[in-house]
Amino acid sequence: MRRPIAIPLVTLLALAACGAETGSGPAAPAPVAGSSSAAIGTPAPPAPAPRDDGRLPATVTPQRYALALRIDPAQTRFSGTTTIQVAVPGPTWNVVMHARDMTVSRAVAHVAGGPDIPATPSTRLANGGVIQEELVLTFARPLPQGQAVLEIAYDAPFAPDLAGLYRVKDGDAWYAYTQFEATDARRAFPCFDEPGFKTAYDVSITTPRGMLALANAPEASHEDTPDGMVLYHFETSRPLPSYLVAFAVGNFDVVQGQTSPFPIRAVTPKGKGGLTSLALEASAALVAKLGEYFDVRYPYPKLDVVAVPDFAAGAMENPGLVTFREELLEIDPARATTTARRRQALVIAHEFAHQWFGDLVTAKWWDDIWLNEGMATWAESKMVDAWKPSFGATTEEIAGVQHVMDTDALHSARAVRQPVHSVSEAMESFDGLTYEKGAAVLRMLESWLGADMFRRGVQRYVQANAWGNASANDLFDALEYVSTQRVGAIASGFLDHPGVPSVLLSWKCGGKNGGKLELRESEWRPLGAGGDPPRSWTLPVCVSSDGQKGKSCFTLGADPIARDLGAHCPAWLYPNADGAGYYRFVLDRPQLLALARVSRALDPVDRLGLVSNAWAEVRQGALDASALFEVLPTFDAETNRFVVDQLTSVVEDMDRTFVDDGNRPAFRRWVAARFAGKKAMLGWEGGKKEDDDRVLARHSVLFAMGHLAHDPATLTEAEKYAQKWLKDPASVPSDTATVAVPLASIRANASRLDELRAAAKNAKTPQDRIVAIRAMAWFDDPAVLRQAFDVGLSDEIRLGELRYLFGPALGRREAAPVLYAWEKDNWGKIRAHIPGSRGGGMLVGVAGAMCTNADHDDAKAFFEPAIVAMEGVKRPLEERLEQASLCAALRDHGAADVAKWLKGK
Repeated sequence: MRRPIAIPLVTLLALAACGAETGSGPAAPAPVAGSSSAAIGTPAPPAPAPRDDGRLPATVTPQRYALALRIDPAQTRFSGTTTIQVAVPGPTWNVVMHARDMTVSRAVAHVAGGPDIPATPSTRLANGGVIQEELVLTFARPLPQGQAVLEIAYDAPFAPDLAGLYRVKDGDAWYAYTQFEATDARRAFPCFDEPGFKTAYDVSITTPRGMLALANAPEASHEDTPDGMVLYHFETSRPLPSYLVAFAVGNFDVVQGQTSPFPIRAVTPKGKGGLTSLALEASAALVAKLGEYFDVRYPYPKLDVVAVPDFAAGAMENPGLVTFREELLEIDPARATTTARRRQALVIAHEFAHQWFGDLVTAKWWDDIWLNEGMATWAESKMVDAWKPSFGATTEEIAGVQHVMDTDALHSARAVRQPVHSVSEAMESFDGLTYEKGAAVLRMLESWLGADMFRRGVQRYVQANAWGNASANDLFDALEYVSTQRVGAIASGFLDHPGVPSVLLSWKCGGKNGGKLELRESEWRPLGAGGDPPRSWTLPVCVSSDGQKGKSCFTLGADPIARDLGAHCPAWLYPNADGAGYYRFVLDRPQLLALARVSRALDPVDRLGLVSNAWAEVRQGALDASALFEVLPTFDAETNRFVVDQLTSVVEDMDRTFVDDGNRPAFRRWVAARFAGKKAMLGWEGGKKEDDDRVLARHSVLFAMGHLAHDPATLTEAEKYAQKWLKDPASVPSDTATVAVPLASIRANASRLDELRAAAKNAKTPQDRIVAIRAMAWFDDPAVLRQAFDVGLSDEIRLGELRYLFGPALGRREAAPVLYAWEKDNWGKIRAHIPGSRGGGMLVGVAGAMCTNADHDDAKAFFEPAIVAMEGVKRPLEERLEQASLCAALRDHGAADVAKWLKGK
């Protein structure tokens, strides 16, 4: 058993004296000018100013931490002592580090061979900051060059906004959890809160008896204390950056999973451990798949998966103590929905991939956080497909890229590898560009290099940088070493600038040499977009065609490619085979329609790409909006769930953008004609052995019929299921309930809201509770919908659950204006209930649902002053406002065309 984490001060002093772990520093530092006791009373010079790049001034470098915390979740504050061994590169009067919202009662430096040096603490704003987060320790005399130990005693409130160290009440019991990424470790203990500072941690936690404390490393020992508490000691951690330090305190259920080659446990609030069998099964399988892929076994001594009752993030990859929203882990196998099982597997795979990408190898700075998140997003689908191919995880990921392309094409979009100069910019880095575009670029490189070559490069990168920090360029160097290709040069075009490439494909048959093919590269931009002159990329392109086995791949640059097709001229060509390329494509109307008519010959990935690219052509003005009334009916027999999802998404966008109240009845009839046959084939319930794709296709079809077509029969059927579910959720198949209960709210009144509130309060599983909360957002009656939003400001719905109330409203044409008016009327109450900045992106999301210039201007005038003090919200608001402006431009361009077509029907 390793020595307990809380290293005695004398031990740290000994380490400082001998320069332990660094190989530098004299055994006894020599006196320096001004370091004698006579210097006490000499005015200290000012601390180095905050840096423009958002990093700490280089006063000292942390080498090891000891954290001693006293945590009682039933109280409103906690306390601790942080002891940090530091290297001092030169004499300094000041040490600048991080601390936020805490009271420092004592700060002192211990220097081997000399007296302690007391410090006066103060706080200040960092570059671009709105909250004082830099802690300045000003010493009574300079710290000498060499080694020192900083000791800081403090106390602080539990954070109110699900960040830092915060507490949650579950039933009658209190629990405490941590969430530190990106910059919230400083709210739990004074630290050097940057990813480049990666050290070992020794942790001890004192808790009330009857509670259990958990940390990244295994427990070493525990003992009762004279004041009736329990002191837990943990083994020394592997090297960690501060944002990956984690601990939890509460009266937990701990369910043991596998014990070899390392233990896996599920940790839940008391009484919920029985819902974790699926999570333990997925955890064991997926962590093994990842170890095989990276050719490095899981690098930490234990793996706890922790269900957190109230959690702003979906999950967090803390080594050895991975935290999740509880609905992702606590699933009743007998009533698990298809969506819940798939989502659980994907999120577990994502967080476990981080154990290698992010934890074992950590980014040097937040500008490369895309590599952590992009690789984990890429790996989640790769590993889930390896474990459960029926889930179709990679296809789902490819389908999701279409949405991030919309963001990437905005003038306000940032580059994936964007410089980060402040806390706010670090927070803004955790968006779809980081996750989905990052993953898409990696998947494109894998397709271009070949899966085996790509894997060898990834393995080389992980093994060369284990336990340290690295950058994306280090990965590209490894890929270039194994492949001899110029990977970095191609990748940089996608990472260092925003923008979406577009491939213009045309071909003709006939002539002396047969057919001729031409491809040109451009930049996809929607109508109304401004910005710089079009960019160009070195673009890996793959094309498939009829009569051809496999695909033809090449790189396309600024110069077009023209090829003779010979005697055999294909009836169709598809410009992005397997969806591997990060680009959109343009076909002229006849060739697009020809391809749509033979779409059954394409793979599902290519069929969904055809639908999404047809909509993209309309949005950039390359295709009249009425062309969709010809393209989409060619998919009336389509039942593949990915393609059906894409069809539903496009139809919903058409409704929001082009359709007004006068022609909505005709549009609804057209929508019903598209989906009625699918509904007749799929029905409301399937057999016990029905495959997942059919279940999920049914979801999309029923939502289209109920929500978009307002089909009376579908809404009446949904109401019957909802009434049964409200009496007994177990009486309705879970997959059916997730569709029926929300649809039944559309025509319901205030009494249904009361029923849903009761259902949420009395739910026996997290999934049933979420069904009830989601259904609150589906009322068409504005008065009832506002009452539902009012529930979001009560204690009935946790902060982490507000996404299930506001999220569906953002996506509904009928609900978004009501939500916006409610936010304007209640902004003060909202900000008091949702403190800090964590909910900012969700709150301003409604601006992106606007589709007239007047509504855009109104939202801009309201939100811009409202978010001034909210970190990480400025860029999301800019993007949402630009989306509203583009929607208005598209409406102006195409609404008359759509209205004319509908009038003729």
